Amino acid sequence: MNATNERTIFDIKLDNGIDILIKNGCIIDGTGNPSYHADISIIKDKIVLVTKDSHYINAARVIDATDKIVCPGFIDAHSHTDSTIFLNPTAESTVRQGITTEIVGHCGMSVAPITEEAKSKGSGGFGSFKGVDIPPCSFGQFLELMEKMGTSINIAWLLGHNTVRSVAGVSGSTVSLEQYKKMEVVVQEAMEAGAIGFSTGLEFEPGRSATMEEIIRLTKVMGKYGGIYTSHIRNRDFLIQDAIEEFIEVVRGCDVKGQVSHLNIRHNTGAPEGAWQKAVMTIEAARAEGLDILTDFTPLRYGIGQMSAILPKWLRKNGTLEASKMLLDHSVRSRLRADCDRYWRFIHRGEWDRVRMQSNPAYPELNGKTFIQISQNWNRDPWDCYFDILAAAGSEMDSIVLVALLFTEEHCREGISHPLFMLNVDGYSTRIDGPLAEQTRYPLHYMGMVHFLTYHVREKKTLRLEEAIRKMTSMPANPGY
Repeated sequence: MNATNERTIFDIKLDNGIDILIKNGCIIDGTGNPSYHADISIIKDKIVLVTKDSHYINAARVIDATDKIVCPGFIDAHSHTDSTIFLNPTAESTVRQGITTEIVGHCGMSVAPITEEAKSKGSGGFGSFKGVDIPPCSFGQFLELMEKMGTSINIAWLLGHNTVRSVAGVSGSTVSLEQYKKMEVVVQEAMEAGAIGFSTGLEFEPGRSATMEEIIRLTKVMGKYGGIYTSHIRNRDFLIQDAIEEFIEVVRGCDVKGQVSHLNIRHNTGAPEGAWQKAVMTIEAARAEGLDILTDFTPLRYGIGQMSAILPKWLRKNGTLEASKMLLDHSVRSRLRADCDRYWRFIHRGEWDRVRMQSNPAYPELNGKTFIQISQNWNRDPWDCYFDILAAAGSEMDSIVLVALLFTEEHCREGISHPLFMLNVDGYSTRIDGPLAEQTRYPLHYMGMVHFLTYHVREKKTLRLEEAIRKMTSMPANPGY
């Protein structure tokens, strides 16, 4: 395009119609291609021209990007910000690290839809944080609330399977015809209201009890609307291969796009040698078959998790409030000490120094402490401390969040550099003031993307900057985000 033709694009006169002109920047466009220097013309929220010669363009605002990188806003492909956005509509910790879009409702935990009965049993997203009181609503009504409130970021919403089960009153593996119909209606209504897909969290209750038949049945309803299936798979240690094959069977059987959530293996939890590599090869084989599958990875050795996820089904069968009461029984505690070998299995192994309290409603003074420290402060056994904290939370048991040392440095590097893996933060947007101030301890909340770029790209040179930006922009955009 020559200079004469460049002066008019989309019937707009470039010499007087540009809102913003970004000049002299080093552009990394998100494709993975090498960077280049050029100027960018913007009208409202659209880039209308990228050119190396903008001397004739008269813009209302000019930004000099000399010695700076210009790239698309980052997409967090795996977020739980739906649990905090009502308290933080400006998404402070998110926007400060360059994230402009978050995909929320992962791990089977979406805030909506919600009923009073489901709320009383602990349903309602990743954490029912203090100060968040969302009224009973359908998925569509929830999105209307969000639209009315407004947010500073773009948010794409997944419907969570655990939430669907809670609303339909399903807890075990047996599902009645009436319950199936109710769940299918919930999925249909959510997709018609604007959900982009369906997520499962098969290490958490009540989704842990679901059969593959149930997951396929509900995913097929979602698939009619062209949505994506994402899954926190059933196991990421000694049964990881079975879990990957289950995921692939759902994608294949429903003819949908798929995303394996945070496909990483927790250190020292029983995974066979080479299990992660075998799982990745299985996904590559499925892609060669024609299945549209990607996955994502967290760039930090630490991760957050649900404190109650190690508890067995029998304790939770009547909901979180009843479970919290049962935890006061010493005979129940004795039984649990031998029956909590799931999810973060290193807890069962007694590796208490790996586990730190992120947030809990009953004992906020413990936030930031390891369970070794809590045990010393309370002069109690770590297991009793663990059960005391859960019991004190009552129906909010599932809102307690832990931080733990999960992965080795080598595993982080091999994951984020692999071509199949997008980047995720796997947290939620927070802020340093107000009710969410206690939620700032997890490093990735404020610096997930920053850590990825400064540590893995600049310092360790794990991958090229252009490829890193691709994993944060066009790659998560391709599945439909």
